Amino acid sequence: MNYPWTVLAGKPNYGCDFGRNIWGSHAGVSTHAEDVDADFAAMASMGVEVVRWFVFTDGRGGVCWNDQGHVTGLAAGTIDDLDAALDVAGRHGLKLCLVLFDYAWMVHREERDASGRVLFATQPDELASPEGQARVFRELIDPILARYGHAGPEAARGGSIHSFDVINEPDCVTQGLALDRRLLPRMLHRRVRRPFSSAELRSLVRGVADRVHASIGSYVTVGGGRVRFAAEWDDPAYALDFIQIHSYPDRRHPRRDRNILNQPCSTLGVARPVLIGECPANGDRQHPPDHAPVPFSLMDYQKMAVGGGYLGAWPWSFKGVDGFGAVDPEEMRNAIALSAPMIHE
Repeated sequence: MNYPWTVLAGKPNYGCDFGRNIWGSHAGVSTHAEDVDADFAAMASMGVEVVRWFVFTDGRGGVCWNDQGHVTGLAAGTIDDLDAALDVAGRHGLKLCLVLFDYAWMVHREERDASGRVLFATQPDELASPEGQARVFRELIDPILARYGHAGPEAARGGSIHSFDVINEPDCVTQGLALDRRLLPRMLHRRVRRPFSSAELRSLVRGVADRVHASIGSYVTVGGGRVRFAAEWDDPAYALDFIQIHSYPDRRHPRRDRNILNQPCSTLGVARPVLIGECPANGDRQHPPDHAPVPFSLMDYQKMAVGGGYLGAWPWSFKGVDGFGAVDPEEMRNAIALSAPMIHE
């Protein structure tokens, strides 16, 4: 299940679930753990096993920055919030797929206060350059793995980490992949002023993957935003344990991506297992006004995933954090009940 960020006081809490944020406040998991616990209880009652949750997103929360725009450490409260999230997951018998970064880290954005002073600006170089990657590994990734890894003081909590998704949909901000005017909305394309090169992206992902495999043994993946680039994530340079693709077929833009509906996994021509990491929760009934989906229900996605040899299909999203709406609990229960016997066979 995609539980990308919580909803707090009726508003999506994007980028603020873990640690203090750039506005100087703390709205992380530990500040409203009862609400999160209720969400996890509901997901567990549906039969959900793994919950995909974003951590640092574009850098607005959970990260300490200096005046030069360099990462200097984990923000206050980040560890408390990670502990709380893992405790909730463990209590309900679920595991977490932690999405470390979002492609939005590479997209130009500034936040200003009432006087016009810049509070925060995204820093693409911190994920792309060798010096920036070294800081990110040292200040953000290593402390987390040292805490929850096999030799760490909180190894038991670390047992609730199913996987690390290094970065969500990096193909749309990487040269040679989806960073193409024909594949991206014009406004987004213009705001990607400093994209990844393929070598930089591989270096980032491999750096995280090697650390995870050595210290905690969880799976590693990348949230591929386009089906057409599935083979990219099969490259050994990334050292991924499974490929992840996101599928939102749009009848108005059929050339933006490859349509896998009713296509078996074998047609992708990859060696690693494949997860449909995002699909509409109820795209046949609810979707953004600028999207014209194929009338494919959540049950249809589950049947296709299980029958087609995929690892599964994770609906976006439990809380309905955007125009695609929330999962229908009964429909999800039925879909899981249908797929479970087929998986075990």
